[in-house]
Amino acid sequence: MSNASRLYKKDNKTIKKSINIEVELYNKLKKLMDNKYDATISELINVAIEDYIDKNSPTFYGKPKNEFVTYRSIMIRKNNINGITKMSDETSISVTRLINGAIKEFIDNDS
Repeated sequence: MSNASRLYKKDNKTIKKSINIEVELYNKLKKLMDNKYDATISELINVAIEDYIDKNSPTFYGKPKNEFVTYRSIMIRKNNINGITKMSDETSISVTRLINGAIKEFIDNDS
């Protein structure tokens, strides 16, 4: 991997987007941010979405029973918004469910 491949192009700016994130997933991301990674919640979510899009095998991740969601504003990269929206159009799974699924997979794979 070259150094330049770890950088983002200027046309892939972050865009503020508000989504419902499950409280448990958000708390786990916060714990990773506080204890393991030098990254913001938005950066962790972007990495999760990028991995999910690259994997290209979305599955429906239903909200667990009795789980609460929190409405959060996060900064998502333009390419990630486009990729997850395209995935939503192809699968009829909502963008919110796909993003929560991406976060869950990221957390599960990080453990």
